[in-house]
Amino acid sequence: MTKRRPLPLLSLLLLCLSISSCLPIPNVKLELDVPPLIYRIPPASVRTVYVTVPGYREAHTPEAFNQTYYLRYFDPSQVTDTVLVVMPGIFGGASSIDPLARQFVAAIDGLEVWVIDRRANALEDRQVMTQALTLNQPELAYEYYVQNLNTPEGFNRIPAEEVPFMRYWGLDVHLKDLHRVIEQAHTRAPHVVLGGHSLGASIAGFYAAYNVGTADTPRYGHEYIDGLLLLDGVLGRTGGYQRDDIGLSIGPVSLIPNSQELESGQGSPYLQFGLTPGYYAREETMALLARLRPEELSPGGFVRFPATNMAVFGLSNDDQYVSATVFGVSMGDAVDADFGGNLTAVLIDGWAGVYSRSVVGVAKDAEVVGWTEGNIAREVTDPFAYARSYSYVTTNRSEWYFPIRLLVDISVLDISLSDNPMFTANSNVTTPTLAFGAGRGLVQNLQGFSSYANARIGSSFTSIILPDYTHLDITSARDNPVVPVFARWKRNVIH
Repeated sequence: MTKRRPLPLLSLLLLCLSISSCLPIPNVKLELDVPPLIYRIPPASVRTVYVTVPGYREAHTPEAFNQTYYLRYFDPSQVTDTVLVVMPGIFGGASSIDPLARQFVAAIDGLEVWVIDRRANALEDRQVMTQALTLNQPELAYEYYVQNLNTPEGFNRIPAEEVPFMRYWGLDVHLKDLHRVIEQAHTRAPHVVLGGHSLGASIAGFYAAYNVGTADTPRYGHEYIDGLLLLDGVLGRTGGYQRDDIGLSIGPVSLIPNSQELESGQGSPYLQFGLTPGYYAREETMALLARLRPEELSPGGFVRFPATNMAVFGLSNDDQYVSATVFGVSMGDAVDADFGGNLTAVLIDGWAGVYSRSVVGVAKDAEVVGWTEGNIAREVTDPFAYARSYSYVTTNRSEWYFPIRLLVDISVLDISLSDNPMFTANSNVTTPTLAFGAGRGLVQNLQGFSSYANARIGSSFTSIILPDYTHLDITSARDNPVVPVFARWKRNVIH
């Protein structure tokens, strides 16, 4: 009998590779499985109160404006275990998080939500808006903020020269203000989580690394919080660009002053074109009409054809009709309308804008353009709740006078924050973090979180993309999936 010789090692290896090449290599994809959202109480029954907190005493600022504020959402029947402090995005006021804040408190035991109003919100002339809300007479707001805008009888923005102290309202001032709210939250509950939407997520990230102590005795923001919640924003996507400056000038006119121009008194400390205080006052009035008189004919000044107040509001905010889908909400569709294209959306959003459109008039055989909520599986934001979020008696959805200095300061920082005496390096921040992106928003895929996650390598970092949501749906959607995911994360992480 001939003895069989063992296969050489190389031959055995080649045989294994040959066999394995014939086997299928799985690529299993598991869809996001969101736990069901179950409310303890109706979101509409969540209580609110507006709170003023003494802010950082910035030397150039009148004492009346060295304040910060928050809108507190709570259930008085609950013993508070955790306070979630939320920083709104650029041009955002406290009620911009209203639908999500209510759902958080209504669904999660022992949770309060405090949404920040930055100090610039105190500059807003909302007296007539408050009267309109209190008296249920939106026509008062319409006359003052729209019909008589920029006249002696109507709303006029504050001249830039009357608020020179805004030039000093940069990142350092806002982080010091935020720390005072965080300190107050610790007097309310044993656990504090810091959240932020859009640019607010960047501010939250900066706070975690910020030195709230002294040069000799440093203490950093992450020592005061138990977790971070980022909502469609993150350092590297909505802040921390490591740019030299962000000024914009046309000839001798400074449209957006850079840091040197601001410090020398040039240009305006807030925007004088586009997203101006007058624009936001007009938008708030539009929302108030939709909220209180949804089916009535719009009084005019918003569109060039007959439309209901809710239709006018929808055309100004819905993702199908705005100039950039990312900044719209999914809240319904126009009815009895003559539709046209939306070239601006195509130019800004590319393929995403192809499905956008505009309303150019009333459809044949119809008298007025109306609005429908449509399929709520697709139209995830309730238009009535969204209109309500624009105005409280005490606060509102928008920050009419957003300080340019804050944006300038954020833009010149890098993501690592190394070698900056105001911060510890992000590699030293180990705070557990939950990050949500919006598939049709600013952070559309997991790669959008990678730079910040890489700067904090070794940290507990969970990131999720809500595929069909816009940048604003993520804070305004009904039965928001953010809530049950946050609840599970909180149970697993916050002890």
